[in-house]
Amino acid sequence: MNLLILKLNKMKRTFFNFGFLAALFIAAYLITSCAQAPVDVTTEIEEANKAFMDIRKSGDAEALSMFYTIDAKLFPANGELVVGREAIKAFISEDLAAASSEILFETISAEGYGDMAIEEGLYKVLVGSQEVGKGKYIVTWKKEGGQWKLHQDIWNSDLPLPQARASAGETVWVVWNKIKADKVSQFEEFNFSYLEPAIAENFPLARSTVRSLKPVEPNKDGTYTYFYLMDPAISPDGYGMATFLTSKYGKEKSDEYMEMFQDCLVDGQEWVITTQTKW
Repeated sequence: MNLLILKLNKMKRTFFNFGFLAALFIAAYLITSCAQAPVDVTTEIEEANKAFMDIRKSGDAEALSMFYTIDAKLFPANGELVVGREAIKAFISEDLAAASSEILFETISAEGYGDMAIEEGLYKVLVGSQEVGKGKYIVTWKKEGGQWKLHQDIWNSDLPLPQARASAGETVWVVWNKIKADKVSQFEEFNFSYLEPAIAENFPLARSTVRSLKPVEPNKDGTYTYFYLMDPAISPDGYGMATFLTSKYGKEKSDEYMEMFQDCLVDGQEWVITTQTKW
């Protein structure tokens, strides 16, 4: 009996020593793997991005979705999380149907950690030769079968958020300014060099709700009609030009700029106060 107990204890110590050494080996392997220096995989990722851009031009959502892992995730700007290749294919299909645009990627850096890589980059959105969007992104890539695939993709735009528009029932002011043909440059100097900076600096809510519209061509009599839209007209400070100008330049300069503005008008400003309908 005692001999059996001694043998069992010896076996326990042997298994314990083996298990302990195995655990040490695994821990050392994991630590070494995690601590390995990153590898520059920029060229490989740039090639993957080029292939992605080429396929996107063809409009093939199915082929594009295959650039993503089966459990990939999209984190789109101003949108909900998209999970899985099938959901990503649907997202891509909607994107391709919405506009005939081209996306250009510029990799800033791409570092590999075994079968994973992290890319930082910039993007541009073009319609023809016109740039209509730009931003930045971070992508986690995963190598599957020797091919880099997008695993986690997040991006956001550099462009400011669109201005809020009036909801049904809110007030919208429409102001038109009929400008003399020989005073267009003077009006634009007033509008863009003096008035807009004053509003932006001291009245941000007013600035965020005002739009300035420029005519494409002259009226039949040679004058030019410029519009201001207060959409919605909710600024607690109102929309008085003299108030805006005085806050930034003082009373004397404000009076000077208001005379400059009045000199541009044919018959003074005209106003219409409207209410936003349901569409």
